[in-house]
Amino acid sequence: MKTEILRIERYKALYRILNQYSQAFQGEALASVQSLSTLNNRLSTLASDLTRPASLVYMNKKNIRSTFMRELQLSLKLSMAVSNKTGDTALGDAALNYRREILNSSDFRRYEMALHLSQLLTPHSSLIDELSNQTGFIAQFSANIQLFSETLTATGLSFNERKAGRNEMKELLAECNRLVTLELDGLVEIRKESHPELYNLYNTLRKRRKPKRKTGEKPGLSDISGIVTDAVSGKPVAGAQITLLQQASVTDTDADGFFALEELHEGNYTVGCFAPGYQVPESATVQLGTDDSVEINFALQPVEPILN
Repeated sequence: MKTEILRIERYKALYRILNQYSQAFQGEALASVQSLSTLNNRLSTLASDLTRPASLVYMNKKNIRSTFMRELQLSLKLSMAVSNKTGDTALGDAALNYRREILNSSDFRRYEMALHLSQLLTPHSSLIDELSNQTGFIAQFSANIQLFSETLTATGLSFNERKAGRNEMKELLAECNRLVTLELDGLVEIRKESHPELYNLYNTLRKRRKPKRKTGEKPGLSDISGIVTDAVSGKPVAGAQITLLQQASVTDTDADGFFALEELHEGNYTVGCFAPGYQVPESATVQLGTDDSVEINFALQPVEPILN
């Protein structure tokens, strides 16, 4: 987000200069200046939302998951006892399979396990209450299952909204760039003689030192972005290293597993990914044109622990 924030602040500074000399613009020219203000306002809102720590969402999910997992593991133990007392082989087989599977399953798979288990346990609710020494155990277990399901849905929506916000921010920044380059630069140039202070201030801010281009290399505003997740849990992987072979560069994912490779020229690029504790996925190859925005996501498989 650092690059995006810097670009937003630059566009805000340009608008402040233009607004300071608003008397120099009328009609459609003034409308172009106001368009930059509208874009800046929306970008500021998005930046505020996207810089809020995602850890707050994770913490709520983590606490609810902890309670849910305790209930699920207790239910598995009770299921084995009930199966032994009643001869309910379907319940016993399900509990045995789920005990083997639970530690390496995704949260959604655990939810499905719990839901199935509660259905199998319901006919034995009286016996369950006696064994657990808790009245209404099945009802409480079902309530925890529902809460866990709602939390998974809410967390997924939250991160989908953050992803949509990033995409919107990219589009708005590209729109700001087009507005400044295709309209405002020319409008200020025309007013060089009548408003020299405006011209000097504006162009001082616009003149940024750019990296030297190789001979024959074309300018471009393309970017590659994506999210790195754990293929088993679905969680974002923070601190994963994203490599861009053609530039010998390395970028780390943020707390949401997000990365962005920006200001790329036209051409073919090879993007790799590495994170400790995960298998190295196959590199992705992409061909960029001018003003392209390509998304590449990596789902990393955890490395199985070596047993001595």
